[in-house]
Amino acid sequence: MSMIHIVGAGPAGLIASLFLLEKGYEIELFEKNKEIKSSACGEGCDLKSLAELPFDSLPYIERKVNEVRWFFRDKTFYVKTEGCVLNRQKWMEAMAKEIMERGGKINFGKKVVGIDNNYIYFDDGKIKYDICIGADGPASVIKDYVGNKYDCKIGCQYEIKHHMKENRLEFYLDKKFSSYYTWIFPKKESINVGIIGKFSMLDEFLNWKGIKGEILKKQAGLIPCSLPKKLVKNDVALVGDAASITNPFSLGGLTPIIYASKILADNIENLSKYEKEIKKHPMCNPIFLKGMKAAESITNEEMKSIFERINGKNIMEVKWRDVMPLLRKPSLFIKMYHLGKAMLKAMEWGW
Repeated sequence: MSMIHIVGAGPAGLIASLFLLEKGYEIELFEKNKEIKSSACGEGCDLKSLAELPFDSLPYIERKVNEVRWFFRDKTFYVKTEGCVLNRQKWMEAMAKEIMERGGKINFGKKVVGIDNNYIYFDDGKIKYDICIGADGPASVIKDYVGNKYDCKIGCQYEIKHHMKENRLEFYLDKKFSSYYTWIFPKKESINVGIIGKFSMLDEFLNWKGIKGEILKKQAGLIPCSLPKKLVKNDVALVGDAASITNPFSLGGLTPIIYASKILADNIENLSKYEKEIKKHPMCNPIFLKGMKAAESITNEEMKSIFERINGKNIMEVKWRDVMPLLRKPSLFIKMYHLGKAMLKAMEWGW
């Protein structure tokens, strides 16, 4: 079997490695940092998808959740689901340890600066490869070689020392704070509070919510928000953020990484099939882009109209009669339809 070289030891590189090791392949990772380092992330994942991993993630779950709830001011609706918020740093460290125990190699402090048809280049040399996987995030060197291009949003997040009673993920849809959404994810004795936007906007949201507490961590990063375009070139393939394999509606990345890595391992010796399988997978349903565009274009006044019709309801139980009056506003009805469909599809296969 071929040696598989993987660039990046973030979630995508680690998860792809575990699936490849499970298939009996030899793997070697190159990580630019000197240790495993978790970047900005809400750290949420649905339990069904997490169970697909050939790794026991249960010890690294900080909080299990049973609901996702959306808010607009004092109005709300929800959906029941089984998920969790991870301690992503410890989870990644444990995956890295298991990879090495299974015979995989991780080379830390090894920055990849380029790649061609034969070699991976570092700032201190080069190595010949048979198959290379680019899992090096939104600023990927490998994606530039493959020719993948995509749009990104900027996410900012605090981890705050604060106990949240409810076992749920919360999303706030209010243009006063974000052009897209704001989130609160609970952990054991802290919360991840983030926004698509700037830290100044996040501070305004925290003041509005009355959330106070010690800021344990401050992070920001790029979040791909396009469907995958070009994932393979010759013997090189992309996975994770480098491939824009995120849900462009929810902007969640862990669930898509799990399914994409499994597909990659199944097709590692036929990379063109990997790309085809990814593009026809539910994670690439065009409704997610439509839902994202609807959320971006909707106004607060339109949001108010939707939430007034379904306030307090489980989205799975919303009836046509609840939203029929919105037919008098065709453009709003279309936005609401795309939002609802994208939410339901995300809940169907994973966040």
